[in-house]
Amino acid sequence: MENKKELIAITDEVKRQISDIEIAPPLLYTKLFHNLLAAHNIECENEEVIVDKIFGDQLSKLNDLNKNTSENIVRLDNNTKDAIEAIKNKDETKLEKVLEETADLRREIEKLKSSIFTDTLTKAYNRQWLYSNYMDGVECFTCKGVLVFIDMNYFKEINDNYGHIAGDKVLEFTALHLKKTKADLVRYGGDEFLLLFDSAISREEIKSLVELNREQIIHKELKFKENSFHTSYSYGVVPFKINDNFQDILSSADSLMYEDKKNFKHRLIVD
Repeated sequence: MENKKELIAITDEVKRQISDIEIAPPLLYTKLFHNLLAAHNIECENEEVIVDKIFGDQLSKLNDLNKNTSENIVRLDNNTKDAIEAIKNKDETKLEKVLEETADLRREIEKLKSSIFTDTLTKAYNRQWLYSNYMDGVECFTCKGVLVFIDMNYFKEINDNYGHIAGDKVLEFTALHLKKTKADLVRYGGDEFLLLFDSAISREEIKSLVELNREQIIHKELKFKENSFHTSYSYGVVPFKINDNFQDILSSADSLMYEDKKNFKHRLIVD
């Protein structure tokens, strides 16, 4: 598919623009999407072809995932039966074989978890991982900790000036640096990340750590083809407790992030 990276970036931008709208009718999405296509001088091929291609790719991935999951369930079932039989018969040889098979199955399951829970571009965790590991069924936290909401500065300008491939490189670079904080890193949106810290670390310690991380990023000169530029992010830090609503915590962190953006964004000017 032509312009796939650009279409993905534009889709992320449209999602961002409509994220605060309670009801977003299809015509609004379509209008925003086509406006962004025009702004980036992208001629979109037949939309029915794109839809067929996207759903075809996704369906193929889902079929592979379902196949692998089904095969592993069968293996796990057989291993369990063999283990019960080996224990009953005190068959150490058979039990040792079951243990080897189970260890191999565990590695396969880890690969499946990685494919389900990892953002393909940045290799950070995705939203599905976040919901599965930090929240219950109604999006309330099941543990306590500290959330850092991160939003890139001038990311749209980087995409506009240098192209979406450059934008992808910026996201990869930023994610790599954010991982140095040793917190759980989640790519929440197009150019939005979350860091989740253990509650044993104080809010002030985390702010100092994230501040240092940002300083390291902003002083790094990035190069793409013949272009050189800098990047940075703004952030908001909010602690959370068990049963706190995720959207409430995110909203508080988002407000703090925008305050930080007002105070910091002037340090990075993208022409």
